[in-house]
Amino acid sequence: MKKLAISLTAMVCAMGFAPSAYAQKAEHQITMQQADIRAFIDDVAMVTGKTFLVDPRIQGNVTISSEEKLTPSEVFEVFKNVMRVHGYTVIRTSTGAYEVRLMQGSAQSAPFVSNSGSNGQFATIVIKLEHSDAADAAKLIKPVMHSQGILTANAGGNIIVITDFPENLYKARQIVAAMDTNGLVTETVTFNFITPVDAQETLKALGGARPAFRAIAVPGTNSLVLEGTPSEVARLRPILASLDNASNLAPRGAVSVLPLRFANGEEMVELLTNLLPAYTREGQPVPSVAYERGSNAIVISASADAQQALEQIIRRLDVRRPQVMVEALIVEISDSAAQELGVQWALGGVNGSAIPFIGTNYSRQAPNILTLAGALAAPRLGVNTGTNNGTTGTTGSNLESTALQSLLGIEGVGIGAGGFSGNTVFSVILNAIENDDNSNILSTPFVTTLDNEEANFIVGQEIPITTGESLGSDNLNPFRTFERKEVGIKLNVLPQISEGDVIRMKIKSEVSSIAGAITSISNDFITNKREIDTTVLANDGEIIVLGGLIQDDEQLNISKVPILGDLPVVGNAFRSKGKSRVKTNLMVFLRPTIIRSQADAEPLTQRRLDQMRREDLLQSGREQSKIDEFVYPR
Repeated sequence: MKKLAISLTAMVCAMGFAPSAYAQKAEHQITMQQADIRAFIDDVAMVTGKTFLVDPRIQGNVTISSEEKLTPSEVFEVFKNVMRVHGYTVIRTSTGAYEVRLMQGSAQSAPFVSNSGSNGQFATIVIKLEHSDAADAAKLIKPVMHSQGILTANAGGNIIVITDFPENLYKARQIVAAMDTNGLVTETVTFNFITPVDAQETLKALGGARPAFRAIAVPGTNSLVLEGTPSEVARLRPILASLDNASNLAPRGAVSVLPLRFANGEEMVELLTNLLPAYTREGQPVPSVAYERGSNAIVISASADAQQALEQIIRRLDVRRPQVMVEALIVEISDSAAQELGVQWALGGVNGSAIPFIGTNYSRQAPNILTLAGALAAPRLGVNTGTNNGTTGTTGSNLESTALQSLLGIEGVGIGAGGFSGNTVFSVILNAIENDDNSNILSTPFVTTLDNEEANFIVGQEIPITTGESLGSDNLNPFRTFERKEVGIKLNVLPQISEGDVIRMKIKSEVSSIAGAITSISNDFITNKREIDTTVLANDGEIIVLGGLIQDDEQLNISKVPILGDLPVVGNAFRSKGKSRVKTNLMVFLRPTIIRSQADAEPLTQRRLDQMRREDLLQSGREQSKIDEFVYPR
């Protein structure tokens, strides 16, 4: 027996009007006892005008009793709650229809929403925590979730993903809002008699290696900013008050000694000397300052007021300066190709033959045809090549040795022939070679320096370069003068940190190498040099390109016999041809990183140590790197 007050709906539909035309005007009273759930879904679809996709497993009877008249939207809310009571859920699809399905396994199909409201349906939200651990928050949220809800949290992370009904999603947000606070308070303490730097150093020593608070000195306002839990700040407040007490100050003498922590003492004295005239008072001692190198301290001789004023200046300047690590990436990709093709030949008569000597020879080709022809003709010329009756023939041996060395210089393919025809000696050699070399040179120099301090880095060699020669008078006492020239990788940088962590850098980068000797008989070298000298701006951690060079050098060398070398086809026997091409692509990149504290320096240092440890283990094959013995001594 069921009764659903939809007679007005049926009448309006029969007149040709859609349910939405009267949606907010008609009222419906729902009363049913053990009604078929599928019939109930059909009636709700008619009243609300919504489309339902019903899972075949949906079955059963529903009982509803309503004394109030409901709008279509309220009927839909009652419908979703009834489905939930019976273990089913309603999920909106991307097309606007609604799926009525079993609650079990439906969480995976829940739509994503940006807030907790999902109109009584399964929905998925993402909560990001700022201060708390996601796994800890999940432990508090899990008990208030529905049995079919899904909660995902990564340990040590700050993201929680929850799929549940809207009221449970709202509870989850409230729990996160209550626990996701750092619980810290901030307080500013102003001093009258001590400097904030002294107070900061005192608290730092008091807090140990891992203090439960932060103390930041602000010399400009003579104050200290404290951040910590309320109880920790309350504990430190009376300590600072007791330090900032005039009764604790000892009477100043004529001289005070102020140790320095970070500043350069000689530069500090030079600055203070220029300020001393401003603190000279009539009837008072003339103030003076000096630097004691052994204890790294400034000695001030002045009146009490002048001492206090100068100490304030020193404390404000004696602060830890930030550092900058500048990493350079120098990438050079080159491609070299060379081809050589040449024919050498020689023809001549021996033992009084009337045939003249004629031949070709090219300096770029190996072996030397004249050397081979001489070694070949030596026996016919009567030159002794061995030992005869106890006499050693050194001339012939030298010819054979020179010819052998010439043959060993062949590159590529060499084809030759030689011999005698009567009293005529002949020889011919064809030599062909092709070279193709690729190289990828990657240099990564880096250097760390203080802000506004110049740093230099060089890895290379010093080679001698001749600057002059002299034989002296009458060719006596000859001598040569030379200088040492640095060849390698050089990096010179001057960083300056400005507002907003923008770094101005004056950079000079140079990559040089030895190309080879000028000639085969010269002791002087040709050097390759690539240099960039510029000034750039870069943000902290930003990679910036300094410059690039693309060079394409192609050379064609032809050696030939005049006239004969120009003849078609036959001319190939009277010439040697060489072709070479060198293509170079050079790029220089730069990345500056600001190091303000030990916390900034540790990951950068550890990254480099790990890199060197891996390379050492790879090369040595040991189980433990020697670097570990240095970093972690026993």
